[in-house]
Amino acid sequence: MPGVADAYLRAVREKYNAIEIWPESDRWLAHVKTWIAGAIAEWQPRLGLTPNSRILNAGSGDESYSIAPGMVINSDIADRKLVGMPCGVAGDLARLPLQTGAVDVCVCVGSVVNYVPEVPRAIDEIGRVVKPGGSLILEFENSASLEYVGTPHFGRDVSQVSTFFIYENENIWVYNERHMRRLLSNAGFEVEAVSRAHFIAPLVHGYAQNIHYAARFLWLDRFIRHIPFLNRHSANVIYLCRRR
Repeated sequence: MPGVADAYLRAVREKYNAIEIWPESDRWLAHVKTWIAGAIAEWQPRLGLTPNSRILNAGSGDESYSIAPGMVINSDIADRKLVGMPCGVAGDLARLPLQTGAVDVCVCVGSVVNYVPEVPRAIDEIGRVVKPGGSLILEFENSASLEYVGTPHFGRDVSQVSTFFIYENENIWVYNERHMRRLLSNAGFEVEAVSRAHFIAPLVHGYAQNIHYAARFLWLDRFIRHIPFLNRHSANVIYLCRRR
């Protein structure tokens, strides 16, 4: 359904061109951003970056994530977010305007893949542009999140859900880890490390339908991420992958 997908992507472009993506006033998003930045900082020594490295920041918005050293290529469908960013390339994640094997590392965080109607094609595209031996840091929203307990979405390979962003409802796709690992493997990636965030707060939101109230429970992440059963039910997952 190319027409439907194109209309959806146009709506995403218009919305994210018009808003601040990581508002400091949003406690929920601030928690996610801090967690993502922490994972990237922890894993950077494993990326083998040099001043000659090429790094694709896919779905960058206007955030650099302090990835260095190397030349960072910032790419986003929200083209106006790239104004003023060095080496900005407007493009769709499922049709990256880059040559095969063009980058050493791809960073794709901020739930970018959850807004892509063709996620298998997007993962294949990332696999195409990352050279063998290169790395991928990928973050996505998980269908096994406790927010979806008791709904048809819980644990599904792929499911379109109505959720929220900056207190507004919107539709995204969520994926379970088994499915995402299969897509990554098919694209030539092996998962080397995992970090997870948002455990109890999404469950509270699922019942209370009040994001302000649910955000009060974010502090529990620091404990629950170490509990083997519960930590599989995070709302957000981030992988460090190596390209075979």
